[in-house]
Amino acid sequence: MPEISSILSNPSNDTYVSVWRIDEPAAFFRVFPNSWSMPPIQADVQAHKFLESLAARFCLWKLMQKLDLQDFELKQDGRQRPFLNHPDWHISISHSYPFATACMSKHPFTGIDLERKGRNIQKIAPRFLNTRELEAWKDDPMTLTIAWSAKESIYKAWKKPGLSFQKEIELTFNEKHLSGKVNQQDAFSIGYELYDDFIITLVNH
Repeated sequence: MPEISSILSNPSNDTYVSVWRIDEPAAFFRVFPNSWSMPPIQADVQAHKFLESLAARFCLWKLMQKLDLQDFELKQDGRQRPFLNHPDWHISISHSYPFATACMSKHPFTGIDLERKGRNIQKIAPRFLNTRELEAWKDDPMTLTIAWSAKESIYKAWKKPGLSFQKEIELTFNEKHLSGKVNQQDAFSIGYELYDDFIITLVNH
């Protein structure tokens, strides 16, 4: 079964995570409501992107079934960001072929990100890290990948247009504890999990 367990799923903290390895055809994932429309993807041209998008929504639908929330709908705001039309539950999805993930949480600042290992992260590090972060992590591709993913998760959680990864989001990574700040406000913990082929970071604050 391609579902992958995640230690980031924490029911006692009102947070649920679903992770999936995509081994199935598109038809397998088309079980969520037809009303869950997303930006069109050309399946024949962007086959992997098409499957990623379907699988991420499939993960979300599985979580909603588990929590008996099937009557609520996945919507998009004016900037095409997905949200659930529920007053208490917040959602986030992410995907990088052949993996997809979704999170549901009662924490208002909720963001999840999945990144494949192996990309040339050192090349783009100066664009998203501040001077202190870059100096500390520039020679460590794994930490750079975690940092990139963490800032992606924070960006999704804050939902602030134009939030600067480099100037407004600050990370601290000490003894395997990852935390973040946005615009010098109080620090918050960031969950992360390492797999063989990818990593996941999660903000629920």
